[in-house]
Amino acid sequence: MHRLLWIAILISVPLRAQNVEDATELLRKVRSFADRTRSWRAEVVETSQMSGRGMNLQSEIRTKLAAQPALKMSRQNSGSDRAILVCDGVETFYSGDGHSYYKGEARVTPQCDLPLSKFYELGNYPASISVVGRDHVRLADGDRHCVVVRAAWKQGTVNAIRTMCIDPARPLILRDVIESRDERTGIKSVKTTTFSDFESNPAFSPDTFRFSVPPGAVEAKAPI
Repeated sequence: MHRLLWIAILISVPLRAQNVEDATELLRKVRSFADRTRSWRAEVVETSQMSGRGMNLQSEIRTKLAAQPALKMSRQNSGSDRAILVCDGVETFYSGDGHSYYKGEARVTPQCDLPLSKFYELGNYPASISVVGRDHVRLADGDRHCVVVRAAWKQGTVNAIRTMCIDPARPLILRDVIESRDERTGIKSVKTTTFSDFESNPAFSPDTFRFSVPPGAVEAKAPI
């Protein structure tokens, strides 16, 4: 019996080490691909919930995204948020309510430069990381199998767990779930971002980064 127990321990240790190594390498590939991907288009669904201290806020936002160097970007939301932000390489156009819009300079608008790495907001490497399973996500071009990687962080009083369903062939984070809890306030939040379509280095139409003024909308002064 003791011999069998020691065999089980000796087998499990390298397996756990390999699990962590595989997860770290996969995340490294995700970062590398995201850094290189500067021209891309996608459709994503973002759901979020924040609870604690008598509040329970929920939202669902569907977003169509397009990005291309230099300083060309289009982000159109629907659902809980209907904001539109378009950068044509020179100017920035923003409308938050459809009743008004304002213009700015693309070169001073951080959102106009949107490589895939900035959209992911990967940040620092986690304190712990591991592969926890397999799953799939349905995209416009069919089901994509993905490796489920779980990472954990602690920043001050906030504990965060990020569960990423990564397509190892691209490699692309198809579904990204970030759960956090503040030990001091007790506030919990869950944000899930799921891709429903994605293409790198697409052929954009001439109208992709052209802002269309909403009917009846008036130009307003940009906020300071």
